[in-house]
Amino acid sequence: MNLIFGNNLYYNLILFIAVSIVFTWAATQTFKVFLKCWIGKKFSFKMFFSDGDFPSTHTAVVTCGVVLVLFLNAFTLGLTDDRVISSYNSAKDFLIMFTLASIVIRDAMGQRHRQDNTNRNLKNLKDYIQERGVERNVIDHIDATFQSIDNEAIKRVGHLKHEVYGGMVMGALCALYPIIFFFNRYDWLPFAVITTVVCFVGVIIFLKLKPVVVKKMTYRRAKRITENTQNKK
Repeated sequence: MNLIFGNNLYYNLILFIAVSIVFTWAATQTFKVFLKCWIGKKFSFKMFFSDGDFPSTHTAVVTCGVVLVLFLNAFTLGLTDDRVISSYNSAKDFLIMFTLASIVIRDAMGQRHRQDNTNRNLKNLKDYIQERGVERNVIDHIDATFQSIDNEAIKRVGHLKHEVYGGMVMGALCALYPIIFFFNRYDWLPFAVITTVVCFVGVIIFLKLKPVVVKKMTYRRAKRITENTQNKK
């Protein structure tokens, strides 16, 4: 292992874990921003801290943690020094708590932000109605307000299945690169790079074909429901 902090193995393992988790978060969010800019043709720095969309950053971070635990467990199987093994076990405890804390804190902050925006929208709506009375433009304003609440409180919470799966793949891939660097496993680098390129191209193709795929799935589902209804009759 590359000992950046001298011979203190525990500190080096903590650095390895912190870099892995932060790298996974940064890479996933950057990839998400790239896709948003590519599809929506718009860019905002706030995108780097947004929730939802493809891929799931939460899933990526947790998956990265799982891969790191598996790797550290496998790595310690060949060790015999009790002090070294103790350092690895302590680092794994830190990894689990660090991953859990990062997810919980991010969710707490994000949920509070969405709730504040929802409350602000409702207050603005109440003030607008009191000032203007019930007119056509009030109805339009109500529709716009509830559309904003819907976008803030529902669409940005949770993920679709393909976003979760994408987060799992992203987390596993991001975990490989810190392992390669810190543990000198450069023989894994070609596999990591090729897999990353294949996944990136696959995501681009999937997003290009997604409207067609969704349309076909919707048609097949509707056809199946119709056939089941007719059979019951």
